[in-house]
Amino acid sequence: MAFNRDEVAALLSQCHRRCCICHQFCGVKMETDHIVPKDDEGDDNIENAIPICFECHAEIHSYNVKHPRGRKFTPDELRRHKEQWLHICEENPEILAKSYMRSDVGPLNALVDELEFNAVVAQIKDTNLIGCNFQNSQFEKAVQLGSISILKDELKGAINIAYVFMGSVNQYIAAASNQTFRSNAWAQEINQAQKLITDAEPLIHQAIEELLKFLGTEQD
Repeated sequence: MAFNRDEVAALLSQCHRRCCICHQFCGVKMETDHIVPKDDEGDDNIENAIPICFECHAEIHSYNVKHPRGRKFTPDELRRHKEQWLHICEENPEILAKSYMRSDVGPLNALVDELEFNAVVAQIKDTNLIGCNFQNSQFEKAVQLGSISILKDELKGAINIAYVFMGSVNQYIAAASNQTFRSNAWAQEINQAQKLITDAEPLIHQAIEELLKFLGTEQD
């Protein structure tokens, strides 16, 4: 079961496809999340739905109770956010002209894009073609913004181990670039990189799968 399609459409119209938490216009990048989760006996009544963006959805569900940092979103707070924003949209629609579409996709969605690029890089195992480094700029950005630290241990672990292996591959590629092409020393470094790429590939796909599951939308 899920929220009623027609009721979801009406709710998205009410909020003008703006997130009830950050108030950014998000277009198709919207969720209708459960205010009271189904695991806590929340139902599919539209009153239990809150329209939010991908990033705020991640923030709401990423709180790690084993390592509490900051303050967890509560159903009562989410309900108040929804009520306040829908009231603003109805009573003061002129305020919508002052908020614009966000210019980025958020750190966790950007991390998915980077991991998907790295999954393509991992497909290249011919020693004569190895040389494109795995990218890690979005991972570093997510770490700096604290987006990784608040994730649950299983998801955080899957992401971290994937980037550990990718970082090791990059080191061997860098070492090979300092050797004479096709020399024994070059071959030794490249062969080690090739082995680690093979090991890294399933870890990258696992990180993508777990992250997409965490960010996954509810299809109505």
